[in-house]
Amino acid sequence: MKKHSGATMIEVLVTILVLAVGLLGLSATQMMSLKNGNNSHQRYLAALAAEEMADRLRANPDGRELGSYSSKTVDGSESSVDCSTKCTPAQIASLDLYDWGQVISTNLPDGKGKVEVNGEKVTLTVTWNEQHTGENRGTASGGAEQKSFVLAVDL
Repeated sequence: MKKHSGATMIEVLVTILVLAVGLLGLSATQMMSLKNGNNSHQRYLAALAAEEMADRLRANPDGRELGSYSSKTVDGSESSVDCSTKCTPAQIASLDLYDWGQVISTNLPDGKGKVEVNGEKVTLTVTWNEQHTGENRGTASGGAEQKSFVLAVDL
């Protein structure tokens, strides 16, 4: 019998199988990295939106005292306020809430914002749906989960 040299068909198939399993693991790692990066970007946008609204509240103390901000929830469906001439503090508050709702609904999936004013203490809550990256992430039950960012400030 002649002596054969080189790789056999079984060795080649085993090598391809090992390489395929490694590439699948690498792609799953890449997918989780992209999801986590997207989720952290959404958390950053929520924190930025809450900080912006806190600054708007600081800039309109008369609107705060009138209760124009208290117990308001925004989701982007608010109507715009025509403030082309001199505005009252209540109109400025309505414009602030409208702008905040637009920012949240544009940048966050199913985003909503809530303002609670209690004297000089203000609690701003931003909620949105985030991609699920935990248990059951690859199944139908592993869809989006609701996240929230809460900012409490003393004005």
